[in-house]
Amino acid sequence: MLNPSRRMPMIMLALTLGVGLLCLAAPGEAQKTEITVGAALSTTGRFSTEAGDALKAYQLFIEETNAAGGVSVRSLGKRLPLRLVSYDDQSDASTAAKLYERLITTDKVDLLFSPWGSGHNFAVTAVTEKHQFPVVMASAAADSIFNRGFKYIFSTVNIASVMPSAVVSYLKTKRDEIRSVAVLYENFLFTASLRDTLVGELKAAGFNIVVDEKYPLGGKDFTSLLIKVKSLNPDALLVYNIMPASIYATRQMREVGFVPKFYFVNIGPMFAKEFVEGLGPQSEGVVEFGFWHPDLPYPGAKDFAGRYQAKYGHPPSTDSAYAYMAAQILMQAVEKAGVLERERIAETLRREEFVCIGGKFKYDARGVNLYQKPFLAQVLGGKREIVWPPELTKVQLRFPVFTK
Repeated sequence: MLNPSRRMPMIMLALTLGVGLLCLAAPGEAQKTEITVGAALSTTGRFSTEAGDALKAYQLFIEETNAAGGVSVRSLGKRLPLRLVSYDDQSDASTAAKLYERLITTDKVDLLFSPWGSGHNFAVTAVTEKHQFPVVMASAAADSIFNRGFKYIFSTVNIASVMPSAVVSYLKTKRDEIRSVAVLYENFLFTASLRDTLVGELKAAGFNIVVDEKYPLGGKDFTSLLIKVKSLNPDALLVYNIMPASIYATRQMREVGFVPKFYFVNIGPMFAKEFVEGLGPQSEGVVEFGFWHPDLPYPGAKDFAGRYQAKYGHPPSTDSAYAYMAAQILMQAVEKAGVLERERIAETLRREEFVCIGGKFKYDARGVNLYQKPFLAQVLGGKREIVWPPELTKVQLRFPVFTK
């Protein structure tokens, strides 16, 4: 037992440290009992499939974080639970921008989760940048988002100028069998950005592009386009889409009797219930951009997939995974910064390295991750498998992709 003469200095030291920690907090922060996080996502409208999955991941993250005691805020010397304040942007980008203005100025949330989609993020980040609010974007891939000199945006997804390299690098290995390519792309900021990079890389590699056509956002009838593609008989068909266009295109491709050697959709099999189960045998062999996969060698990836499956009754889509990793990165930044002051959090995001279910993240001056690794997945035996590049998998991409 300490004698009285030694106990008093230790008590004074503890009091001094406690006061010092509280002094680090912003005015009013010491009285906080929770961290409010704002978000507006498309729970209705054309983007509700993807955005709905992102919302599920945000909710799961908050539930798990709170069950573990909350987020540690060093300046307060305690952990705080998270509370989500969310709205439906009705799949409209201008509505989303107005809702984020409301979240910041009226609801006065502490932090923000991002909306779904490049178009929405382009609009919303004009608002968040004005208020100097850091946002880790869960689904923003269009390069134009990162070419505006913004200082408070941070990516999770591979950006559009990087993503097509995976499919082009594979096609180059089949130059003797794939000479001609058809490209269909949706009228959407994200998919149009992907198409621009893809076509440039295909031309540079010497492929003959026999079709390069845009179809309306939310298109459902691909019959006439596919009849045109069939008449030109390309070796490969690449569809750059958002859901559910790939379901209609894949089914109608079979209906018109076109069977290319290589068939790729930008988004499809990651939605196991809608695409793989919905199309059944017609989904077999379809190649998709990888985005995210539970078999990737990243900490917690497989465990996250299991917990998500247990809660929602279906595997996480990549939209779910990217929303979850965006939340992980943001809360790691809060804990590393030690305060809820947004400028300090932004500085931490610019400076530090983060590890999540998507691997390592370190941001360049644009807010783009320096550790991007594009890959391909394919439906094999009714399961979405990583098939390219070889260093990420032991499963070989089946080519031709369709069996007779």
